[in-house]
Amino acid sequence: MERDFLEKQGLNAEQVKAVMAQAGKETNALRDDYDRKLASLNDQVDGYKSQISDRDKQIKTLGSQAKDNEELKAKVAEFEKANKEKDKEWSSKLASQKKEFAISTALSKAGALENKAVLPFIDTDKVSLDEKGNLIGFQEQVDAAKQDYGFLFKQDKPKEEPKPATHVVVSGNGTSEVPQDPSKMTLQQQNELYKEDPARWTQLFRKKK
Repeated sequence: MERDFLEKQGLNAEQVKAVMAQAGKETNALRDDYDRKLASLNDQVDGYKSQISDRDKQIKTLGSQAKDNEELKAKVAEFEKANKEKDKEWSSKLASQKKEFAISTALSKAGALENKAVLPFIDTDKVSLDEKGNLIGFQEQVDAAKQDYGFLFKQDKPKEEPKPATHVVVSGNGTSEVPQDPSKMTLQQQNELYKEDPARWTQLFRKKK
């Protein structure tokens, strides 16, 4: 979040500081949650790789022992087939976990107050990951959820409307109204304003004392 952007929205220095501090806390929380989940996923991947390595060593050992033993060769072939099926199962499970992790992270970034509360409104079967790990078919669903169930997401604070410029009647023809900065008004203009609208004069000048 850029400080200049917030200042252009009319926020004063204290408001900008508060918004930036809160945004920093939320960003750090998201980063910590992301790192924790990623570490867990990497641990699982390492576990799968270790199991596959051990299995391949077993197959190689059995293959060298089988040689002309037809019965042992058949067992090796059966073992290889079972392991290929296991590979598919692990690959599918890993892909599912990656997608779940990506969806969870995306929901947090989208401002979901509680991911579990929003998930029922996301058809995960229609969501997939591309080669770069980007979610496909997710954004339109989360946008629809925000539209229909906005209370499940963090709400943006309403932007403060800029205060209208002060209008005073400049002495002379008495007809033209010119926006004036109170600090730049002449003594005569201030006096005219005091006579015409005492309440407005008090609002503009006495609150600065």
